Amino acid sequence: MSFYEPPGTGKTMAAEAVVSMLGKKIIRAAYADIESKYHGEGSKMVKAIFKAAERDDAVLFLDESDSLLSKRLTNVTEGSAQAINSMRSQLLISLERFKGIVIFATNLVVNYDKVFLSRLISIEFPMPDSEARKIIWQRHIKGEGIKIPLSDDVDTDTLAIKI
Repeated sequence: MSFYEPPGTGKTMAAEAVVSMLGKKIIRAAYADIESKYHGEGSKMVKAIFKAAERDDAVLFLDESDSLLSKRLTNVTEGSAQAINSMRSQLLISLERFKGIVIFATNLVVNYDKVFLSRLISIEFPMPDSEARKIIWQRHIKGEGIKIPLSDDVDTDTLAIKI
């Protein structure tokens, strides 16, 4: 799955909710965890995180995934560009073979390579309006089982106003 749209729309929280509902562990990774200055290491890291997710029966959550799923480079003349393409190809292979759930999150879905987009279920997370923000605040500070000590002047209507 690919969760996309602006920061602060709940993509990460939604991924955590999916994982919680499934009763699974989550393995989180981002481009900085995978890429390497050494040729071939990025591809090895991709294989390793997918292997770890399969071993642990975990949901793999890849944040800021536009860096991973961007269009593959053409006219490759440098080793670094070849390494990036190799890593993206390995990601595609690993995604095809993986039997579990992978959730990608990005603010820049337009940067995705079409080959990745064709293999994902994309879910847009639009910015919530004030009524939705009010409900979010109510659930997170006054919801069932939540015992946050609040001042009497805490008002979810005021918190929901977009600044």
